[in-house]
Amino acid sequence: MSDTDGQTEGPAETAAEEPGAAAAAEEPTEKQGKRDPVRLATLLILALCVFFFGMYVWADRVMPYTDQARISGYAVPIVPQVGGYITSIPVNLHENVQAGQTLVEIDTLQYQIAVRAARAQLDNAIQQIEGATASVEAAAAGVAAARAQEDIARRDFERISSIRERDPSAISQADRDRAEAGYLGAVASVEAAEADLKRAEATLGPTGADNPSVRAAMASLEQAEFNLARATITAPSSGAIESLYLDVGHFASPGQPLLTFVSTAGTWITADMRENNLENLEPGTPVEVLLDVAPGRVFNGVVRSIGYGVSGKSPDNRGTLPTVSTTTGWLRQPQQFPVIVDLEDPISPEDLRIGAQASVIAYTGDYILNPIGRLVMRLNAWLSYLR
Repeated sequence: MSDTDGQTEGPAETAAEEPGAAAAAEEPTEKQGKRDPVRLATLLILALCVFFFGMYVWADRVMPYTDQARISGYAVPIVPQVGGYITSIPVNLHENVQAGQTLVEIDTLQYQIAVRAARAQLDNAIQQIEGATASVEAAAAGVAAARAQEDIARRDFERISSIRERDPSAISQADRDRAEAGYLGAVASVEAAEADLKRAEATLGPTGADNPSVRAAMASLEQAEFNLARATITAPSSGAIESLYLDVGHFASPGQPLLTFVSTAGTWITADMRENNLENLEPGTPVEVLLDVAPGRVFNGVVRSIGYGVSGKSPDNRGTLPTVSTTTGWLRQPQQFPVIVDLEDPISPEDLRIGAQASVIAYTGDYILNPIGRLVMRLNAWLSYLR
């Protein structure tokens, strides 16, 4: 019985084990046919990261963007050239003014007096010239009279000398000597008159406006009129008033600023670009500009120039050891260079406020990224309402 039972149980156990073995053999095949979703997601994310990183690196060179930009312009300190008490300030702080508009008026009394004194000095110089001219004319007349007397004395001397040579008894030697003395005296008178004429001409000098006295008097008058005109300070161009913190009665000293004039006649955008952004930039590159003071608008512009240098660390003082700056990390901070941008679209002077923030994107060529850049700029323009 036992042998028969053993022989009977063997095939049954083998038949029972065969389905389990087949199922175990099929499990690896099914696992191999299914892909791990976590692994697929990881690879997809990695591929997207590599793709976007490559696009960023490429865009950083062919379509550089910066939000480190600002409106720049001329801030001119208004400095008086003459001193005096301020009598009028016809403008207010932050007021828009036009070229030639009066900003400050200084008391002009002393400068009006100086002008009158200079004019009197000029009149006096002209009168002195007229007097010197009369002296020259009188000296010239004296020379003519002396020469006439010399001619008469010469003829008398020659006649007396001739008669005495023909007939010594007709005229005495004393008469001849007197005639000779008269002639020599007339010659001396001519020389003296000519010397007086030269002295008078030297005193007179050049005539008219070329006379040194007249030139000096005219220069004094021009200086006095210049000082009088500079007592009224006007705007050099169109712009706005800043830093106006004075009132009537303040003493204006020459060379000391009274206020600040912000010109709107010549403004530009200063965009700080990283070193990597400068590879394809050049003067004339088209750009688009966003201004925080003008939300919702995108302005067209063009690159005017690119900075060639920025200041590094200050030089060490003599007698001290050099200072070494330590940079931590494996990525150092990139240097930025100023890029000057001119706006081409018309814009209100009220929106051109020096120091106002801006964003700039440059299009260095016809690339497929340009439409994306324009779209991003317009989205940022509308988002600027929320800043």
